[in-house]
This record gives sequence, structure tokens and C-alpha cells, in this order.
Amino acid sequence: MRFRKAAPDDLTAVVSFYGDVSDAMIGTAFDCQWRRGKHPTEAQIADAIAAQTLTIADDGGAIAAAVIVNHDYDVSTDPEMPWSVDCAQDEAVIIHVLAVSPAYRGGGVARELLSHVLDEARAAGMRSVRLGAALSNTPAVRLYERSGFQRVIVAEKMFGDVKVDAVVFELPLQTDRT
Repeated sequence: MRFRKAAPDDLTAVVSFYGDVSDAMIGTAFDCQWRRGKHPTEAQIADAIAAQTLTIADDGGAIAAAVIVNHDYDVSTDPEMPWSVDCAQDEAVIIHVLAVSPAYRGGGVARELLSHVLDEARAAGMRSVRLGAALSNTPAVRLYERSGFQRVIVAEKMFGDVKVDAVVFELPLQTDRT
């Protein structure tokens, strides 16, 4: 398995991947209220591909997992949050829509992709990694806690047109500006 930035010709496959993942989540412990075509939208995916912020775990042409990582604000970047790391927007990366294909669940792919994201953030000199995860998505909440993320607050977050309770997490990467 290799991690790579999604290319424009991956758009159809990535949209299908997120749709399939969203459908498979319904009624499971993974159900965070994402719905096919509503979150993430094709436009959000296309924008992330164009910005080179969407990474996929490519397993011989099959998308095992995907994630968008950027500096874009949402509830997990609210400046009023009691962050442990006081830093500028461009010094923190935000993890969005980390998802694993149901065929790859339980195989450590989410952990490997998250580790890849954290390595890239450290290499880029980021001071903090932040995200929001649906409180109801207990496997994701466990993953982030086991990976050293700290709970900041539980807040409402919009996933498309659905409002959910989300745990806002932060992982400090650097404590000084050296």
C-alpha cells in the first residue's frame, strides 16, 4: 500500500469511494451521519484534489482509505477553542473526512494513514493537528485518542446539512518555534 496525493483522474473513483463508505456506515458504530453526495460533496473532493490536499491509500489501484488535510476552518479551527497550542492558522493542519473502505477496516489502514499525515505535518513544521470527529463514531474517537490526540471540547459540527455532536481534538506537534 502506498500513500499518494489524489490526481484529477482519480475524481470519479474518490467520489465513489466516499459514497460507498458513507452508505456502509449507516447504522454501524462508524455512522457519523455522512451521506452519499452530501458530505463530502463532489465539489469538495474536486477542490481538495486540485489543491493537492487529498491523500489516498492506494492498494494496487484500489482506494483503501482517503483523507483531506489542509488549513481550512471549521469547528475544529474555531479561534475561541481552548487550544493547547496557540498558533496561526497556517501553523496547524486540519484533518477532514478520514475514511477507510469497509473492505480494509480492522487492518490498521486508518492508523497508517493517520501516521502518514502526522509525519507530513511534522516535516512541514506544523505546530498542531486538529480535527472534529462525530461523538457517535466510537472507532474514530478511539483511534484519535490512542494516537495521542487530546479532547478539546464537544461541539456541534455540520456534516453537509446534518448537525452532529463532534469531539474536537488537537495533537500538539511542537512546543516552540525553532
